[in-house]
Amino acid sequence: MLMAIIQTAWRMSYADIVDYVADEPDLARQMGFKPAKEPGQLQTISQGHYWERRAAWGLLPYLFFFLALVGQLVKLGLITGQELIVDSSLLTAWRHADPGATWQKYAGRSPVFGYKVHTLLCRQADLPLFVIVTPAHVHDSVVGWLLVVVAVLIFDLRPWVVYADAAYFDKRFFGWVYDWLGAHPAVDYNLRREGKCKVATSFFIGQWRHYVLGPRSAIERHYAWAKRYFGLKYFQCFTLMRVTQFILLTYIVIAAVAVAAGRYQRPDLARSRGQVLAHARP
Repeated sequence: MLMAIIQTAWRMSYADIVDYVADEPDLARQMGFKPAKEPGQLQTISQGHYWERRAAWGLLPYLFFFLALVGQLVKLGLITGQELIVDSSLLTAWRHADPGATWQKYAGRSPVFGYKVHTLLCRQADLPLFVIVTPAHVHDSVVGWLLVVVAVLIFDLRPWVVYADAAYFDKRFFGWVYDWLGAHPAVDYNLRREGKCKVATSFFIGQWRHYVLGPRSAIERHYAWAKRYFGLKYFQCFTLMRVTQFILLTYIVIAAVAVAAGRYQRPDLARSRGQVLAHARP
């Protein structure tokens, strides 16, 4: 798994990471590779074997490792879980014939063939607590309540408020957040539910901008930041399992950077990939 994490952190190809490990005996030794017949050499892995081994690992090792890192962030106090944000982002599939991807279309936008990343974010830290990957057609309300409930149970959180957009405006989400968690659901409301002639008052717009739109913008920044600096959207794989592996590895790197910053008592660098990660040698 360490090899896959390094590959994702430095955004290497399969060939690059295999060659890099073969050229770094100390790193290969820490990964558990055994000595080769030639003295001073290690028997590292081939590109094909590495591809097969990653496929055989499945999802659970990556998921548990990510949850362990988030647990460390909770212990360090970087994640409080007092204000949570849940939302999703569409990712375009790498292959046109990807069997795990589906089509999703919104009004006024071009249809997207790919996947949807559902994320639960801690607003204070701008760091993810939990993530689920689904085909693009899966509605947010089907997954949103599950994200919140699982994260609260695993990390024993006591959230005050849960922010979400209009896609989560349903009874199930309100029931879990308000009745079961005892938190306040700050969910966007689409006035078109009451007809096209419904007019928004200045009071409604002010409350909406201050209490819903403003705080919820943090997760939009998170997705933009993860896609630009951690390569969230630049996956070169297909099928739901492999894409989920890649996204979990990306979130593992995000959490690992924050843990390293917290352990060195530099919480201001918790989201600074370039100042925390070492640089790979060319």
